[in-house]
Amino acid sequence: MNAIIRSLRLLKIEAVLTATLLSMPVMVPFYNSIGMDQGQIGLSQAIFTAALLLINIPTGWLADRFSRKFCNAFGDLGAALALIYYCQATSFTEVIIAEIVLGISMAFSQGADSALLHAYTGKLDPSGRMLRKQTALLATWQPIAQAVALIAGGFIGGFDPRLAIAVSAAPYFIGSILSFFMKEVGDRLVSQHRNPLRDIVRVTHESIGPDPYLRWLIIAYAIGREITHVLIWALTPLLLLAGIPLAVVGVGWVFNSLMVAVGAGLAHRWSEPLRHWQRFAIPMITVITGLTVMSIHLSFATIWFYALVGLAQGWTSATLLPMIQGRAPASNQASIVSVSRSVSQLIYIPLVWLVAFVGNIDIRLTMVATIVIFTPMIIVVIQRLITLEKK
Repeated sequence: MNAIIRSLRLLKIEAVLTATLLSMPVMVPFYNSIGMDQGQIGLSQAIFTAALLLINIPTGWLADRFSRKFCNAFGDLGAALALIYYCQATSFTEVIIAEIVLGISMAFSQGADSALLHAYTGKLDPSGRMLRKQTALLATWQPIAQAVALIAGGFIGGFDPRLAIAVSAAPYFIGSILSFFMKEVGDRLVSQHRNPLRDIVRVTHESIGPDPYLRWLIIAYAIGREITHVLIWALTPLLLLAGIPLAVVGVGWVFNSLMVAVGAGLAHRWSEPLRHWQRFAIPMITVITGLTVMSIHLSFATIWFYALVGLAQGWTSATLLPMIQGRAPASNQASIVSVSRSVSQLIYIPLVWLVAFVGNIDIRLTMVATIVIFTPMIIVVIQRLITLEKK
């Protein structure tokens, strides 16, 4: 049991470290410095997500079938190497190569770490309450760590944006090392077909096919994740348009990260007695409210409503994935997380490009597009969850 407690601590440290990206405040200026416009930035992120999507489910299957901790370690190491290459990019093509390598690497780790958290907390508390608590705590500490990283990254990037990108690799190197010292626990996936592809298809179908409520929880997770994600590359231009000086744009990123932490803390404190549809609806209404105010009038006085986006992001990070994990089999944990994130990425790929494209016309249109696209989906998901909960 002591080994599990120690492994849980290592996993939490690794999860917090690899949630940081020092270079985030200077990425848009870096892209602009090598000739990329807002549309190309959106396209690069769509390609990154496509790389994730293509191998997301196979890497989840590998983690469940063989080793979650080694998949986690491999993913962190690959991300570190991708960032080292990234800092040397001088063209859109080289950025795309770096994004593809980064996406493939993150596909190995993003299902594995959630599965390890489920396994460790399941051994210590089979009720699932510890999983929800630890997820909320991570969702609180990760943006705080990101805020610290943003301050450091903004300072370093002020001298050299490429150096900030290179230093961003360090947490991933450390995370890779920590993963090797974790204990491998949890139910293993038993293969039913000699052909791995057939088995991956089987696991995917079993994860989302027989249970309609689980399917709608996955859709709720995808929408809740992406409604804030598609806007991230618009934050710096929105801050500048609202009158925030370029020298302190990094402060806006830090403030947003702190709001994410606050949102996760509020979820940890208040979400437990709520029904699933309520846990989804509250942050969705919050983010739509903030975007509506800013799209009507964007100024120094209203840009603070972007804090509502951060609050919603923190709440959804703390609540939505545990709802899925609590419904899924223990042996399929990495796979179900990979499937959930694949659905999320299917939404993100076209929308990040579309939102960025309209941002080339007027950056304020990114918020209008987000409202118009997501509001109907939110209404449908809430209705479906309410209906299925009554059955």
